[in-house]
Amino acid sequence: MLGKVNKKSNKESLIQSTVKFIWHKGTKFQHLRPITQVYGVCFDRSGRILIIREPNKLWNIPGGKPEIHETVIQALKRELREEADVTISDKQMIGYFEVVSGHSTIYQLRYACLIETIRDQSLDPTSNATNERKFVKQKDFFDFVNIADYKPMIEEAIKWFKRRQS
Repeated sequence: MLGKVNKKSNKESLIQSTVKFIWHKGTKFQHLRPITQVYGVCFDRSGRILIIREPNKLWNIPGGKPEIHETVIQALKRELREEADVTISDKQMIGYFEVVSGHSTIYQLRYACLIETIRDQSLDPTSNATNERKFVKQKDFFDFVNIADYKPMIEEAIKWFKRRQS
C-alpha cells in the first residue's frame, strides 16, 4: 500500500496543466524517439526506495539524460553513480513516460533496480555539489516525492521487487 500523494503546488499544477505525462507499462522502447531521460526506481535489499535531492530541489528518483553514443543502460548506471553513488546488480525496464507538450513529444524510460553497492557520497559532476540521499519505506515514498504521475510507475517497480524476492 502506497502512502498518500500530497497536494500539488501552484507551480506543479501549472506545469502539469501544460505538459501531459502518460505512463506506459512495458519493456519495448526501441521505436521511441527521442529518449531524453532514463531513471531508476532503486531498491536496497530490504525493499526501501532510494531517493535523492539536489541542492535547492525537491526529492526525486535518480536518473538523467543519456550522453551521445551512450546506451540507455550505460546512462542509467552512470547517473546512479554520479547522483547517488550506488551501483546496481539487477535491473528491469518497467515502462516509460510519454511527455507531451504542445506539438512536441519526448520519452523518459523507467527501470526498477536492485542496489549492489552503496558508496560514500561524492560531488555530482553536473551540479558540483553533493546530493542528499535517503532510503524510504515503500509506503512513505509519496511523503517525500510529490509527483502524482509516479503512482503507476512505483506500483510496477514494487511488483518487480516483490517478484524478485519470491
